Amino acid sequence: MKKAGFSGSRTGMAIVLAGLAGLFLSGCATTPPVTGPSSSPSAPASVMPKVEPSAKVEPPVPAAAGPKVEPAAPIVTRVPKKRVAVVKFEDKSAYGRGRLGGAVQDILTTELAKSGLFILVSRGDDLNLVLDEQDLGMSGIVKEGTGAKSGEVLGLNAIVTGAVSQFGVKQKSATYLIGASKTQTAEATVDVRVVDATTGRVIFAESGTGVHEESSTQVLGIGGAKGYDETLEGKALRAAVSQFIDNLIRRMEAIPWSGKIAAVDEAEIAINAGQKTGLVIGDRLRVFGEGREVVDPDTKLSLGRKPGREKGEIVVSGFFGEDAAICRRVSGEGFAVNDIVKLAR
Repeated sequence: MKKAGFSGSRTGMAIVLAGLAGLFLSGCATTPPVTGPSSSPSAPASVMPKVEPSAKVEPPVPAAAGPKVEPAAPIVTRVPKKRVAVVKFEDKSAYGRGRLGGAVQDILTTELAKSGLFILVSRGDDLNLVLDEQDLGMSGIVKEGTGAKSGEVLGLNAIVTGAVSQFGVKQKSATYLIGASKTQTAEATVDVRVVDATTGRVIFAESGTGVHEESSTQVLGIGGAKGYDETLEGKALRAAVSQFIDNLIRRMEAIPWSGKIAAVDEAEIAINAGQKTGLVIGDRLRVFGEGREVVDPDTKLSLGRKPGREKGEIVVSGFFGEDAAICRRVSGEGFAVNDIVKLAR
């Protein structure tokens, strides 16, 4: 009789433990990843109006007779693609040890390429220098004493640069009677600047903060026991970039497009933009002299380039190379290498 009682006690204890495990699993299941920022609450579902079967539907009343109005034709504006370079971001975080700047550069390059609005330019290690908006000459891309010449040196309309100003990972663990849970949270702050490549001036600046969280649970030794997840870095950085990417693209779209005359050969004029840029045969381009750069005598910073005189107009007649065009003269004379071309409206 004692042996039977002891066996019954063990059976009861097993049932209690099984019940506890079930409750723990139902309350501590693996939490899906949470990536910031949080989304806004969803809109309520629309309600279809109830129509009674016996309801009588009145025929529509014809409109008063009058002159037929044709719908207005849509306004189509075609803008050539700007030439943009994304410079390797500075990694100011103690955590990243310098590797996070390259990750942000890759993410931004991918997002800008996906937009289809820009030509992404890479010219080797020169583009990995960090630009200073107060003195672009310090970067090595702009020559000292001449103001901002990066647009002329690299053939760019805009340069995107910035820094990873903050990055960190927090870990939170909890141990229960029959299991344990672990949560890892990565948070990143990215500062971005857009520099007008022809003047060296910062025309856009913004910051974004992103958060990514992942959790794991173990019960009775069953479940994932995660170590450090390196993908947290990229996911938090991507969440930070998503905070400002739309505004950045809109601001760069507003930068005026311009190209340059690359060669003049009697009746033919070659320019440094073609089909890849978005030009088509028949596009008319206004031609301006190179102009003169004006430098502030106090700050020694470029105030921009004073427009040169308008020389005339050319029209695109063909394409060659990776992204270049052949044009013929429509009006004017005295065209020269480095003259500025702009799309005629």
